[in-house]
Amino acid sequence: MSENSKTMTSHDAVKTQLASLTLKTAELEKALDEVTLERDALKKQTVELASVIENDLKADLKLRIIAKSDFSEKDLETKTVQELQQIDEILSTSKKGGDATYKPIRVGTASASDARMTVGSLFGKTRDEILKMGGDF
Repeated sequence: MSENSKTMTSHDAVKTQLASLTLKTAELEKALDEVTLERDALKKQTVELASVIENDLKADLKLRIIAKSDFSEKDLETKTVQELQQIDEILSTSKKGGDATYKPIRVGTASASDARMTVGSLFGKTRDEILKMGGDF
């Protein structure tokens, strides 16, 4: 009978441990579900924040590009942030040249009314010869 009581006691101990582990498993599963819900909410919030930041950046870039160029709002609507950044960078570097003025040039003979608008053949001409013709350096 003592062997039978030992067996019963060991069965009771195993059942108690099993019940304890089942409760702990249920608690851990509940905690896992809560963490999973929180993670999903944070993912959604992150996506929304990224969208807000991207829209704000696009709006800022559009304003800067429109101020520096002849682009319209409609031209820039379909552009991505990377494309807008490239356009802004190109416009920024192109304006660094300062206040350079460029004169239009066309080929032909110089007449009195268009003397400063045409260029004859400059092949083989020296700087002094070009200055005598009315050229600038």
